Amino acid sequence: MKLKILYFGMISEITDCNEELIAVPDQCKVAQLEIFLKDTYINLQGLSFNIVVDKQISTSDMLLTSANEIALLPPFSGG
Repeated sequence: MKLKILYFGMISEITDCNEELIAVPDQCKVAQLEIFLKDTYINLQGLSFNIVVDKQISTSDMLLTSANEIALLPPFSGG
């Protein structure tokens, strides 16, 4: 299955792109996607970020589909 991933802020700098299509196994959960991305982009390993699915912060056991809108958002600082 292919997933379209959108990257924002410092995450887009780490991945050197704003979006990409990645191939993952069917029945992929958010936790598996996070592991895959951290293995692919080593600099994500020490970074705290949210994985947002269909404009909602996801849970690690959420099952993904190719129809999902997936975004990686860095932590926001308030002021």
